[in-house]
Formats: sequence, C-alpha cells, structure tokens
Amino acid sequence: MFLPATAQPMLDSITQKLSALGCHQVVLALSGGLDSMVLLYLLKQWQMQQGGRELKAVYVHHGLSPNASAWADFCAAQCALLQLPFLVENVSIQGRDNLEAKARSARYQALRSYVSTSDTALCTAHHADDQLETLLLALKRGSGVAGLAGIATQQPFAAGWLLRPLLDFSRDELRALAEAAAVPFIQDESNQNPAFDRNFLRLHVLPALTAKFPAIAKTSSRSMQLLGEVQQANDYLLQPLLARLQQKQQLDLAGLQQHPLPVQQLLLRAFLQQFGVNPSSSVLSELIHNLVAAKADATPLIRLGDIELRRYQQQLYLFTAAELAMMQLQQKHNAAVWLQPGQQLKLQDGRILCWQENISAVQQSLACWPLPVGITEPLRLEFGGFSRKFKPAGTSMHKPLKQWLQLWQVPPWQRGAVPLVIAGQHIVGVLGYASSCTAAEAKSWLLLQAAAVKL
Repeated sequence: MFLPATAQPMLDSITQKLSALGCHQVVLALSGGLDSMVLLYLLKQWQMQQGGRELKAVYVHHGLSPNASAWADFCAAQCALLQLPFLVENVSIQGRDNLEAKARSARYQALRSYVSTSDTALCTAHHADDQLETLLLALKRGSGVAGLAGIATQQPFAAGWLLRPLLDFSRDELRALAEAAAVPFIQDESNQNPAFDRNFLRLHVLPALTAKFPAIAKTSSRSMQLLGEVQQANDYLLQPLLARLQQKQQLDLAGLQQHPLPVQQLLLRAFLQQFGVNPSSSVLSELIHNLVAAKADATPLIRLGDIELRRYQQQLYLFTAAELAMMQLQQKHNAAVWLQPGQQLKLQDGRILCWQENISAVQQSLACWPLPVGITEPLRLEFGGFSRKFKPAGTSMHKPLKQWLQLWQVPPWQRGAVPLVIAGQHIVGVLGYASSCTAAEAKSWLLLQAAAVKL
C-alpha cells in the first residue's frame, strides 16, 4: 500500500492521539466516502507500523438511500483488499423530520457495542471543514460555549473512546491525499442536496469563505479548541458547586439563587445535561424566570422533551419519561383496598404492608404503625379525599388532609399516591406521615417493609 509523504503529518496525528489514549484497538466508522476512505488507508498504515494493533471497519446501513447496499458492498470489497475485518450494522430511522440528527444518533448507538474495552477507540473522519460547518450551525442556533466549541477531538464513548484524529486537516488536504494515493471512494448523492443545512453551507457558503480566507477552517478550529478549553474549565469549577446543590434528581433553588445569574444558568444547564437535556439559551432563560425566580408558593410545571420539571418548596424536581409513566400508572390503579389481618399487601411503589395485632416479633427493618382499631374491625386503604379531616396523635385539632400534607411538605404530584388508612368514615392513619393514636393507645399495627419511611 502506497501513501505519499504528504500523508505523514496525518499519520503522525493518528499515532500520537491513539497512543495518548492507550488504544491499540480501533473501530472505524466507514461510509465509503472520501473522508472515511482516506482515514481507512491511514489507519491501515498505523496498524502495519507495529504489532498488536487491531483494526476493523463498520458500515452503518441507514436505508435512507437506494444506493446504501451498494456502498456497503464497496466498503466490504475495500476492506477485503486491505485484509481487514468488516461488518454492517442495519438501523431504522423513524420519520423524515430532523433526519440528519436522527441518523447521527442511530449511527452512534449502533456503534457503541463495538467499543467494549478501555483500550478501544471508535474513529470517525471529521475534519477541519466539518468543524467550520459545525461552528456556523451553532451560530445559527444561538448556541453557548459548549455548542460553539464544536466537535471534540476525543471523548469517552461506551467503554472506551470516540476519536476524531483528522480535525486539524482540511477537506482539500484529504482530497489531495486521496488523489496522490489513488484512494477509491464513493459519492453520496445526498451530499448535493442543499435542503440539508450542512450541505447548504458546504455547497454555497464555505466555498466563498475559503476563497476569500483560505485558512479559515484551521483558524476557526483553533478558536473552537480554545472555547472547548473554556468549557472544560467551567465544568471543573462548577462540579463542586453543583454537588452541594443537587440531591439525585432534585436541585436546591434557594442555594442556586445565592449565585450570580450567569452562574445560575451554568449550574442549571450542567444539572440538566446529566439527564440528556441541553436547552437553548432562550429556553434556559425561561427556566430561570418560570422555575428559579418564581414566587415561593408557586408550583410551575415545564416539560422539556421526555422529561418534566416541577418546583415545590424551593426545590426543583426532575422526572424522567419512565418515572412519569409510573406516576400515571399508580394514579390509575390506586383504588380502595380492604385489609385482611395477617395478609401481606404489595403497594404500587413496591412496599409491603401487613396488618396485625401485635409487634412483639417484628423485624427491625420494618416500620411499625400504631392504629386505634382492633383487627376485628374493617379497615381499608384509600387514596385522595384531601378535604376529609384528620387529627394526628399529639396535635390539638382536626384539619383537612390537604393542610396536613402541605405542612408535611408533600409535593402536590405525590399526594394522590399517599395511602390513607380508613376505619368506617374516619382517617386513622396517613401511611408514611402520621397516625391518629400513639403506640401506648394502639389496638393493632400496620407493618411496612421499607428501607426508609417517615414515622
């Protein structure tokens, strides 16, 4: 295999970056186009330089072009000539909206399984012109520092790394190498469709920019690298601040407001990014106004994609799609249930409930709930009914259940799932919060199998 002397800087870049990551296994995302075919030949040369290096190529078949299968066959033939393992991953794209983003997401998801060890890198053939296109698209969207930093040279991916070793080189340099080394490649007809934003820039904007400013791809790449370093510094400085404010999927809004507004925005963005949400600057401003700066007694609800944000008692609560579905299921199935002495009842949240006469042999891991009724009287669990009055043991008056739940700071969306213990027409206990009698007055007990419960 012949590679001209002009290939050496690219080969050195690949070797240096893989060595720095400690990677001797490489998976190449191969499309058959100019960029990935040049990288294929460079990586083959990298593999031949030293023993123990492994290289394979994977073609992701989106099925979006009638030529996709022919391109897969082309890639297979080229890998056979180079004596390299080659695989095809078939993916399905639903809908035609936001096609570029959907295809990219499906592609990376399909490639994750090939990066199963810490010394494996997935390599893609992004170059300096791709960076410039990404910068222009980020400017169009009004992105912040993270978006303007563009494509990262390297980042953790699956069990190993995602590496773009050619970001320092332009498309013209790759094309010149392909011509000098007679590297074969295919032409994707979709690259000529200006309906796609990236293609529009590539076909109509970048030629004018590079004609006037030939080095703009490389100079803008340097600026983006500096912005990336700023983002890394932000992440480093924000991490201890966020750790003090965050408790799993909750954020302390009172503590957040102790910081200047720009820091609030950075902290809120960092919190959301942990759950796959990267709001635009305008959406972030709305969140600050409607959630963080809302009145103390406000309970706003905002949906961002598959997640939901709610505020209560100076806390921001984040709910994933799975959690929202579970909440709906609980509300749907929370019907009244008659309790039978000694019988175990499994609640929707997984806790185990048992009603019995004494607690002499109860395990310490169980919470014990005193009740003022004997086991010969009918007892049931109900949900809702917030207007009914209740008098917890040790208090002086009856109040509507809604007021007690407010005093106990139960978020509104959780109140409908709080089990009420009913004897006749009276609430004798609110499971997890209070009973109408003390232990000394108890005639029976509810035993609750749970690791943590409010008594």
